Amino acid sequence: MSSLVIVVKSSEAAELKGSTGIESLNAISVHFAALASGNAKGKVYAQSASANPVAASGTWTLASVVATDTVTVGNVTFTFTSTPALSTDVEVDGATDTLDAAALAAAINAHATVSQIVTATAALAVVTVTAKQRGVVGNFIPFTDADSTITSTGSGFLTGGTGGVTDAEAAYNFGE
Repeated sequence: MSSLVIVVKSSEAAELKGSTGIESLNAISVHFAALASGNAKGKVYAQSASANPVAASGTWTLASVVATDTVTVGNVTFTFTSTPALSTDVEVDGATDTLDAAALAAAINAHATVSQIVTATAALAVVTVTAKQRGVVGNFIPFTDADSTITSTGSGFLTGGTGGVTDAEAAYNFGE
């Protein structure tokens, strides 16, 4: 199955979101009709892909994590500490790696910037980080650890992202 990515840039774009999927689709349909008839201004960018994209991901396995241990997602470093004070601090309890993994996943998901590009889940002592944007672009998100108590998959980046937009972008100008 192929996919189609459409980006609409318009001063009216903020009004295109409805409270349900059907309301949103109706609003988008009305907006496209307004663009086509010249009653609205904007630009439409379209790209297609030949395959369904898959998000890149990576895992950290924690084994006796201690305060000062660190991991990095993108350009943000998270530090385990017994006294968290910053958004990049992760509370280490020292009792179980399962609790420390849950704390790390929560810190990643709560971070103002990192949570925009990835999501994190924890199961036992393993934290899985997944790119929010599917496709090969996720393979370029740095993903590292700096301590022997944490083992990461891959070679410094999230991996496994496939598919995504493959065709050149087509741009359509409607009165702008």
